[in-house]
Amino acid sequence: MNAGVLRLLWDGAYICPVRYPLEYEILSDATEREEVGAWLLHANLRLARLGEEGAFFMAPDVIGAADITRIKGELAKFRDTYGPAVLLLDFIRQSDVGARLLVPGEYIVLYELEKAVSQSSVLETQLKSLIGVISNAAHRNSNHENLRRLLEHLLRDGYVVVANKDTGAYQVTGKVDQLYAVLQFLDENKVIPDQEVDDLDEGAQQEIPIRPEPGGEDT
Repeated sequence: MNAGVLRLLWDGAYICPVRYPLEYEILSDATEREEVGAWLLHANLRLARLGEEGAFFMAPDVIGAADITRIKGELAKFRDTYGPAVLLLDFIRQSDVGARLLVPGEYIVLYELEKAVSQSSVLETQLKSLIGVISNAAHRNSNHENLRRLLEHLLRDGYVVVANKDTGAYQVTGKVDQLYAVLQFLDENKVIPDQEVDDLDEGAQQEIPIRPEPGGEDT
């Protein structure tokens, strides 16, 4: 049983082939998954997965009253917890309508974003409207700098990794599937008022392509 894998799971990581290729390969082994699952069970936890090829993560073995209360509290904070990622990812998707699905493994290149913004006053206006959302962004910065900080924001939150520092290329991680699953759950169960979602950005939540419903969490 790999200690590095256990440490990542315990820290709440989503182990996907993009961000954690070695650990993902280790967990692809059925024997390793069984051993990890047995170890987690001692803490009333289990090894879960988004679909058959999605990221591995740690989840409660049994959802109790305390877990339900905690989850409801987290979802009630949708605006703070998931709002920024929703807006930033949607902006990237709109920079290349019809081509970007923002699925795990897809590449996002800084200069391509900058080119798209320079050719669209609508995108430039949208970027400026996100100044208050993007970490360390500012109106005095160039579009290039604010776009770089947008990607660094997503990097910090675990939705992308640096694929090539020299070319400014980033790659979408498996954590984005978790975000899509949350959006799907919120949409289907109306956990928060519709107005809370609408206030993020007119239609932004609906515009992000929702991934197909996960095939279930494998233990």
